[in-house]
Amino acid sequence: MKKMPFDPERTIIRLYDVSKYFGETDALVNVTFDVCRNEFFFISGPSGAGKSTLMKLLYLEEHMSSGYAIVDGMNLARIRRNQVPMLRRRLGIVFQDYKLIPNKSVFDNVGLVLEVAGIRSRKTVRDRVMDVLEKVGMADRHDAFPPTLSGGEQQRVAVARAMVGNPSLILADEPTASLDPEAAEMIFDLLVSAHSEGTTIVITTHDRYLLSKGCTGSIYLKKGQCEGPDGACR
Repeated sequence: MKKMPFDPERTIIRLYDVSKYFGETDALVNVTFDVCRNEFFFISGPSGAGKSTLMKLLYLEEHMSSGYAIVDGMNLARIRRNQVPMLRRRLGIVFQDYKLIPNKSVFDNVGLVLEVAGIRSRKTVRDRVMDVLEKVGMADRHDAFPPTLSGGEQQRVAVARAMVGNPSLILADEPTASLDPEAAEMIFDLLVSAHSEGTTIVITTHDRYLLSKGCTGSIYLKKGQCEGPDGACR
């Protein structure tokens, strides 16, 4: 596939011929796609297709075996280890299993993002955390601890954590997979709301219902290979 000219003002993610191998296993093979700024983009495919591996490449939990990738202006093949935190501060990440710190309150789990970003004003942290918790409907549980929350509530906190730093890009890896339909709908609506405020959203999913709810772009992975846009994405 011919590489198109790269416009960083328009394109927030570019992958070109990206492959990832685990020993003799081909997790991803020559994956190429672009995501434009303010897209609502799906990476779909069956379990084991390579969706989560691809997502991990985008925030450098894993590294490419070969290929070329740019995320929000940063070339992932050239980024130094001490620059990885800089990349991740530009992103909001929502995990399927929430990854909340169990012995920290809801408020502290969300506020940690701002502390890591170097915001020292307690008033600024409190205002921003409570504002985003209000948006996700968790302000009244700000002093609760994750083990006391339902799965849907924990994922709402995870979305708040992803949003609080005002990232240009949110990566959501199967964010509704372990939730009941009502909770899944709420999480999806929160991501739609973030998108409406200008954030680019990239979601991995095998949920055909979510795909049918609408998106601006998609790819379908099968056995680590990109088979083009997903026809269920409308």
